[in-house]
Amino acid sequence: MLSRNMTAIDTRNDAELRDRVRELLATTFVMDPSELPDDVSQQTCARWTSLYHMMLLMVLEEQFGVTFEMEEMTSMTSLPRIIAVLKEHGVNA
Repeated sequence: MLSRNMTAIDTRNDAELRDRVRELLATTFVMDPSELPDDVSQQTCARWTSLYHMMLLMVLEEQFGVTFEMEEMTSMTSLPRIIAVLKEHGVNA
């Protein structure tokens, strides 16, 4: 029972984190969050330029209280990858 509850909590936390990061992406890129699918990336979003990427990284660091390493910054080119890096830093939602 405990593992089933933990899975439900993890799933909810993942969804909350995804939604929060999507909101930050949308705000940074001056877009509506509904325009950003779950797999949005630099390759699929015309507004995701190098300038907006740097702005997004600064916003993420400020909002989640983390500091990214250079190799993390260069790898964070999609919503799923951003979430993975944030989770590696212990961010839940």
